[in-house]
Amino acid sequence: MKINGKSTSYVLRNGYAVLARKWRKGDVVEMTLPMDVRRVVANPNVKDDLGKVALQRGPIVYCAEWADNHGKTSNILVPSSASFATAFRPDLLNGVTTLTATVPTVQVDEAAGTIQTVPQMLTAIPYYAWANRGKGEMTVWFPAKVVDVDVVTRPAVQREEKK
Repeated sequence: MKINGKSTSYVLRNGYAVLARKWRKGDVVEMTLPMDVRRVVANPNVKDDLGKVALQRGPIVYCAEWADNHGKTSNILVPSSASFATAFRPDLLNGVTTLTATVPTVQVDEAAGTIQTVPQMLTAIPYYAWANRGKGEMTVWFPAKVVDVDVVTRPAVQREEKK
């Protein structure tokens, strides 16, 4: 807490910072609030989000969009060990603070029939700013780890017999 650029002491009373002083016209109060990145866990009644986390910085929820994450977001994991950096990007979406971290992503090599995790830089933007750069994937709830692989099989394309 600063008044006119100088640190000042305050008392917390009923959740409010109380600055006891004689105020003068032109006094400027500056307050710096912690804006750490935290993981939000879904309510256990939301079955589709079990084992997943969302990212929040202060009051802002974040998401990942395809445009910043190699064209895909549904393969991104956010483990508890991920450490996030923040940066204000005035050139992006009229100016937003992004979150970045190196996280594992699930990579499927269809030709080789293999699945692996590969480290990749995750870039997350404020949720309010998504859907401004074209169509593509967006994710808010990220799996924290791989616990199973759901193999999806597609029916073979059926061709009509020639008569």
